[in-house]
Amino acid sequence: MYGGIDLAAKVENKTGICTLTSDDEVKLETVFKDKTILKRMEDCSVVAIDAPLSTTEKPFRAAERELMDEFGPMLPLNTPGMRSLCERAVKLKEDLEKKTDTFLIETYPRAVEKILNLSREKLNMNFKNEHEYDAYLCAVTAKRYVENEYDEFGEKGETMILPLLNE
Repeated sequence: MYGGIDLAAKVENKTGICTLTSDDEVKLETVFKDKTILKRMEDCSVVAIDAPLSTTEKPFRAAERELMDEFGPMLPLNTPGMRSLCERAVKLKEDLEKKTDTFLIETYPRAVEKILNLSREKLNMNFKNEHEYDAYLCAVTAKRYVENEYDEFGEKGETMILPLLNE
């Protein structure tokens, strides 16, 4: 099973999560607490998250600089909100990898959407909000990662994973 998380910086804000089976069975949910996220992702082999898993004093890491050329502007990582998001994501990664065999990767749903030529309308799925949609894009990326159909951007220790372009 593969997982996707569109993580909110604060626990009181909506986090979208998605699990995706190898048969493409999709389960979407909007949650708030880290404990719930960890419970839902514990059976996933790989989880892709829309949140930075490494921090920097600079506005952008190498991965963002590479991706912005093709996919447009991104939020700078050195703002208070992005620092909070990164702290929460890193803690989730540590907890998930400590308690399970799950591996967490970082992705960027806007780029995934463009690469795979997807939209909420094209998918015709029952997304309750944009967070569930982004979590689905993350889960698709996790699956493509396991299938070795991905590109890696950035430098060691701070990479972003995106699916390979559909031919």
